Amino acid sequence: MRIAFYNQMFGMNGKSFFSNLLGHWAVHYQSKRERVYSKTNLERTIKIIRKANVDIVGVCEVLEGQEKELKEDLEKLGYKMVYFGEEHKTKYSGLMIKVCLASRLKLVKKEIKGFPHLDELGGGGGFLYCYVPELKTEVICLHFAIRQKKELIDKQIKFLFENLDKTKKTIILGDFNMPYQELAREFPQLNQLVLASNEMKVCSLTPILRWFHYKDDDHIFVSGFKTRKTGCLRGYSDHKLIYAELE
Repeated sequence: MRIAFYNQMFGMNGKSFFSNLLGHWAVHYQSKRERVYSKTNLERTIKIIRKANVDIVGVCEVLEGQEKELKEDLEKLGYKMVYFGEEHKTKYSGLMIKVCLASRLKLVKKEIKGFPHLDELGGGGGFLYCYVPELKTEVICLHFAIRQKKELIDKQIKFLFENLDKTKKTIILGDFNMPYQELAREFPQLNQLVLASNEMKVCSLTPILRWFHYKDDDHIFVSGFKTRKTGCLRGYSDHKLIYAELE
C-alpha cells in the first residue's frame, strides 16, 4: 500500500517569495473571499497527487469553498472516498481551514469533535479520523499548531492519543509544524508509533524563507506496518509531498 501527505498551501504558489507572502496575507488578513480564492489553483494539487499515484492521500490547508472542486478532481483520479475535517477559522474572511483524506479503498469517516485549536494564524488546521475496513486500519490526517504555541500542541497531542484505537493498525498523516527529533523529545507518547517518513526535509521550499527554515515538519507515523520505501515530490506548495510504501 502506498500513502502520501501533502500540505497544499491552499493551492497557492510557494515557488515565489512574493506570491507566498501575498497569498498567506490574503488567506489570513483579506476579508473579501473572492480575492482569497483568486490566489489559489487546485490544478497544482491534483497534478502532484496524480504523479504520486498513491492509495490514500492526506491533504491539509484546504480552504472552505474548495471542497467541491477538489472532491470532483480527486474522484476523476480514482479516489472514490473523499472526506474533509475542519477546525481553524480565518479572522477576517471567516473561512475554515480544513484537512482532507482521499482513498481508493473504502473509508468510513468517524465524526470526532473537539480538536483543540485557535481561530488565528498558526492555531491548528484540523483533525480527521477515518477507518479502512479492508485493512482494519485507522487513518488520521491532522494539522497541528505552530511550535510557538506549545501549550496548545500539548492539548492536541493529548487529543490525538485519546482517540487512537490500540486494537487497530494505525496511519497518521500530518503537518506537525515541528521536526521529528524535537517532537520525540517534547512528546514521548509518539515513541509508541513508528516514523515512516524518514525525517525528510519538506518545508520551506520558498526562496529566501528556505534560508531560515528548511526542516522535516510533515510526518507519516504508523503502527502495525513495515515501511518498504519513502520519498517525496515537489509541486507548487512551500511543502513537498511525502509518501511511504507500507506492508
